[in-house]
Order: sequence, then C-alpha cells, then structure tokens
Amino acid sequence: MNTLLTILTILPILLFAAACVLLLVRRTPVHGERILAAGLVSCVLLLAANAWAVHAPPLGNMRHVLCALPLVLAPVWVYLRHNRVQAGAGIAGVAAVALIGALCMPLQAGWRQAPALQSPWFVPHVTSYVASYAMLTLSALYAAGARGVRESSRLEAAHMLARLAFPFLTFGLCSGALWADAAWGRYWAWDIKEVWSLITWVIYLMYFHARASSACRRRALLLLGFAAVLVTFLIVNMAPVAADSLHSYAQ
Repeated sequence: MNTLLTILTILPILLFAAACVLLLVRRTPVHGERILAAGLVSCVLLLAANAWAVHAPPLGNMRHVLCALPLVLAPVWVYLRHNRVQAGAGIAGVAAVALIGALCMPLQAGWRQAPALQSPWFVPHVTSYVASYAMLTLSALYAAGARGVRESSRLEAAHMLARLAFPFLTFGLCSGALWADAAWGRYWAWDIKEVWSLITWVIYLMYFHARASSACRRRALLLLGFAAVLVTFLIVNMAPVAADSLHSYAQ
C-alpha cells in the first residue's frame, strides 16, 4: 500500500510539472491544459487511495490535506478560464509544490481518525480552509508578479481570487468555532491555531477595506496575508509549539 500511495503521489507531480512548463512556454497551451487535466484526474485516484488506506475522509493530517489541495483548484481553474484569466501554469505549479510537500511527509498509511475529528463539521471545515488557502496562494502569485504594464490586470486577478477565497476563509473560521463548542464546550480557546486563523482573516479584511488605496499597499496586504496563511497552515502545524495545541490530534 505504501508503494502505491507513493506512486500515486509522484505521478501527478510529473504531470503538473510538465503542464506548468508547457503553459509557461505558451507554444502548446492545449497540450499543457490536457496534461493539467490529467494531473487533476490522477489526484482523484490519490484521494481515493488515501481514503481507502485510512477508512475515513483523508483530510485529517498535513499529508492528506496537501494531497487534496490540487483538487480544490480544479473548479477555480474553470472559474478563471470563464473570466478569461490565464492561470493554468500557476495552478499546475501550486499543485506540484503541494504534492512535493506531501511526498516529503510520512505516509501515515496507518493513521486513523481521532475521536475529535469524528464530527459533521470535519469535512466542510477542512475543505473550506484548504480551498481558501489554495486560492490565496494563487492570489499571492499574481500580486507578487504585478509589475510593469501588466500590473493592473495581475492585481485584478489577485483581487478576484482573494474575493473568491474570503467567504471560504470566513466559513472555516466560523465553523471551527461551532465545532469547538460542540467538542470542547467553548467557541474560542485562544489556541495558537485559532489565533493565527483569526490574524489571517483580519489581514484579508483589512485588504478589502483598503481596496481604494494604492496598488503598492494592496499588493503588500495580499502578500502579508499570504505570509499569515503560511504561518497558520505550515509553521503552526509543524513547529514544536504545535504539540501543546488543541489541534495536535491531527499530527
């Protein structure tokens, strides 16, 4: 089983890397998009294999979440194409990096869902956060590349993605509070994960209130928000301090 999971993780990485190169070259965009679609289909197989291995929705630890992240980008890709925003290369790149991160983590094929995760809030809460983080990563990529003659269009794409991600971010924060009340008898415990989730939400709220400010300030807020996403999603979960977190059951 471990070998199968490794192969199913490596396969989409290769497909996404090839798609990213082809879409950046832009001489063969159709082939690049087809390979990107094949990579997303292979991620469905990976998700199914993870679910079969753990006998539960495979969203309870960092490896599983990173394996699921490319799939939430599929509807985002469709949405952006409908709005004539070329994002295939960025989506392929983000998906490949997420899966490389998953490959660097323990397989945890024997992982089982802790009692705290056996809640109706589990799947919608985690999925909403994964979706928001994936979209905010793309938003940060556009913001970071907003220079020169394409600054306005890239910042607009970054704003579109941030606006699409914010309701998911808000739902994740609110559903987490409701889940905490059901599990621990209180909506808020000032846990490090909760605090950084709130900080991230506040930064993006500040960004939307600063919509009329300069392009430089808006870009800075988007990048600051993404830095907070990285802290919330990666550093808080992987740092030694996470051992004292109420969310440490997911490790």
